[in-house]
Amino acid sequence: MNADRPALRAGLYARVSTADQSADLQTDALQLLAAARGWDAEVYLEVGWSGSRTSRPSLDRLLADAQAGRIGVVAVWRLDRLGRSLPHLLHTLDSLTAWGVGFVSVSDAGIDSTTAIGRLLIAVLGAVAEFEKNLIAERVRAGMAAAKARGRPVGRPRRL
Repeated sequence: MNADRPALRAGLYARVSTADQSADLQTDALQLLAAARGWDAEVYLEVGWSGSRTSRPSLDRLLADAQAGRIGVVAVWRLDRLGRSLPHLLHTLDSLTAWGVGFVSVSDAGIDSTTAIGRLLIAVLGAVAEFEKNLIAERVRAGMAAAKARGRPVGRPRRL
């Protein structure tokens, strides 16, 4: 690490779904990563929050700090700690990229937007998610057309 350049500030995000679970495995691995890369790090710990919720107190604070430029990289132990929904994960990763913030997953090999191969992998994941979204839209349109052809009402019921 260059002595003239300050250490990169990292937000280390860990989450457990219930209060009787321990986040030690996650935080230990994240702090080892931060130390190995020379990052000045802060842990954002979420206890008792499901990954299916897109808004969580520590995650919201982490994202606000990332958007404000207070951190330069977000690290998670595993991608599912950040979220369980692919659209939410991709939206979060897109936001981090737009803010110039890197993203690293300790346990998911290759997901590291601070490297060229990691950015490629994230782009491929985004393309697959967009493809899936388009397939769903096509199936919905086909189902609506089939219902119309059978004379069934399509769309919202009319207001009285």
